[in-house]
Amino acid sequence: MDTITVKEYLTNRNAFYLADVRTPSEFVEAHIKDANLHPLDDINAGELRFKSQEKQILFTCLSGARAAKAAQKLESEGLKIALLEGSLQAWEAAGEPVVRNTPSGLPLIRQVHLTVSIINITAALLAIFVNPAWAWVLVGTGAGLFLAGATGFCGMGLLLAKMPWNKKPLQTDSCEAG
Repeated sequence: MDTITVKEYLTNRNAFYLADVRTPSEFVEAHIKDANLHPLDDINAGELRFKSQEKQILFTCLSGARAAKAAQKLESEGLKIALLEGSLQAWEAAGEPVVRNTPSGLPLIRQVHLTVSIINITAALLAIFVNPAWAWVLVGTGAGLFLAGATGFCGMGLLLAKMPWNKKPLQTDSCEAG
């Protein structure tokens, strides 16, 4: 499987079909301009084959971890697959433009930080004033943050992405609105 640098992609953009495998809310929050959304949980080889029109499929996500999982998942499907080295983080580091739109007004990563902080402060106070066993909540959130940093998979981020405030509002046709 090929790994394509940002520079290589920019040099030969028309040879690739750029597939972003993050969640819809993450995609809406920030993505590469020509990227097409194909969430990892719903990825479909037939759809990718049709939409890519025989171009090499270049997977991207935030850091590259989920893109690698998507490539592994579809490796046996006979598709021409490559990974964008460093994914969106490398794209931004190279100074390339990113499409940004956060439905809730607060980026998902900051929502994760705020949620973990609230959980930790609450657990610490409960451990001090109620029962020391509450300290295990701190261990759990610490382990979760470690796993998120080590693997690129953030369960809390995926959960928060499904919350109503992170859903893009449905567009209704003006005729249907009455």
